[in-house]
Amino acid sequence: MFEGQLFDGKSSVAKKVTVLVYAERLVIHHQKVDGTTETQSWETNKLKEYRKLAKDFIQIQYGDFPSQTLDVKSESFAEKFKPPVSGFQKLIHQIVHGGITTILAISLVVFALLGFAYFYALPWLAEKSVVFVPKEYEVKMGESIYQSYIKSEEVDTAKTELANNFLKQIDFQTDYPLHVTIVKSNVKNAFALPGGHVVIYTELLDNMKSYEELAALLGHEVGHVKQRHTTKNIFRSFSGYFLISIFLGDFSGVSATVLDNANQLHQLSYSRELESEADETGFQTLKYNNINAKGMISLFENLQKGNEAGSIVPEFLSTHPVTENRMIFIKEMIKKEKPSHIQHHFLEGLFKQMTIEKADY
Repeated sequence: MFEGQLFDGKSSVAKKVTVLVYAERLVIHHQKVDGTTETQSWETNKLKEYRKLAKDFIQIQYGDFPSQTLDVKSESFAEKFKPPVSGFQKLIHQIVHGGITTILAISLVVFALLGFAYFYALPWLAEKSVVFVPKEYEVKMGESIYQSYIKSEEVDTAKTELANNFLKQIDFQTDYPLHVTIVKSNVKNAFALPGGHVVIYTELLDNMKSYEELAALLGHEVGHVKQRHTTKNIFRSFSGYFLISIFLGDFSGVSATVLDNANQLHQLSYSRELESEADETGFQTLKYNNINAKGMISLFENLQKGNEAGSIVPEFLSTHPVTENRMIFIKEMIKKEKPSHIQHHFLEGLFKQMTIEKADY
């Protein structure tokens, strides 16, 4: 039995009480002026708050607003009395008895966690899940996206045929079915789709100075294909739809969403890490085929010429940002590996045929 003070939450005047400690409850006795005894029983797992303010001073709150407060100054009580349950039960206890402030705080935490999961964790998981996607499905998805996208574009069939002949002369060391399409446009851009399709706009092609630049561009874009970068970006961009479809069991809705947005997929931007991977893959492709790797530097320099102040920034730069660090990286690779190269007259001839006529689209 311990002595304590009880505040009923309605008055600032404390009542002297005696406290009996049991395994699962506290029994509190208060002797009234008329000699009668008022008794309360507080269940331990329903206590609202427990504070050990000192080694011999315990403060306990119980009940809804206005809560009652029990102060007990006793080192023996502090050692004997066990605080409310811990872990998950304590969390539930605090939620139930914590009042509106606690509930609002927990709600904010829950919403913050959901926001983190939706905007960061889910896209990350979606990207990592690409390794489980069969290449056959990736090729099929890319073909569907390509067919949906190309309907609204004007293809330069002559240059496309030449570009594919150019493509076939280079060994990209991949089993993806590669295909390049030249689209008539005054926008300087190029992009890769899952499974092997590469699209190049005439504005970008016609501004190239050498076949090495075109080979470098193809090496870079095929690098995105080989490393499955575009598929990863698509999964990240539409991860929210994947989440909703998982809950609804409607996976066909994901495919429909991707196809509905096929005309926007060329605007997907790559991270620095993915760009570096594609640059290195492109460099190794040029090296393997004995094509001058300086073509990649020339490509970057050519693209940056349209990035001066007051100029229209090429769309390619918004999705494939060319930084000084990337050019330095390629220069260091050339200096380190010293790749050999030869003159590819057939590639040069095909390139000249593709760029000899620069139409105004």
